[in-house]
Amino acid sequence: MNKKDIKLIIGLLIVAVVGFLGFKWYKDSQGPDVIGVVQHGNEIILAFDLDVDDTYEFKGDYGTMHLEVKDRKFRVIDVECPNHICEGMGWIGEDDIIPISCLPNQILIYAQQQE
Repeated sequence: MNKKDIKLIIGLLIVAVVGFLGFKWYKDSQGPDVIGVVQHGNEIILAFDLDVDDTYEFKGDYGTMHLEVKDRKFRVIDVECPNHICEGMGWIGEDDIIPISCLPNQILIYAQQQE
C-alpha cells in the first residue's frame, strides 16, 4: 500500500462516518417512530412516547388506571377494576401484537406506528 491508498481509505472512512452520523441525527430529529396509545371506547385519550420513562394516570368507565412506561415497554399498574387482568398482562413492547385491554374500564393500550 502506498500513501495514496491510505489517504483514499481514510477519506472513505471519514465520508462513511459523517454520512452515518448525519443519517442518525436526521432520524432522531423526526421524533419517535412508534408511539403508545390509550383508547377509551372509540376515543384516543392519551398518546405517549415510548422513549420517555414515566407513569400516566387516566380514568375509564370503572375507575382510575395507572400506566408505567420504561425501556420502550409499558404495563398497567394500580387499576380500579374487579379482576385486574390488565395488570396481569405484564410488560408490552412495540413489537407485541396483543394490546393491553381492560374491559370494565373500556380501555385499550397498544403501540402504533406513527405516521
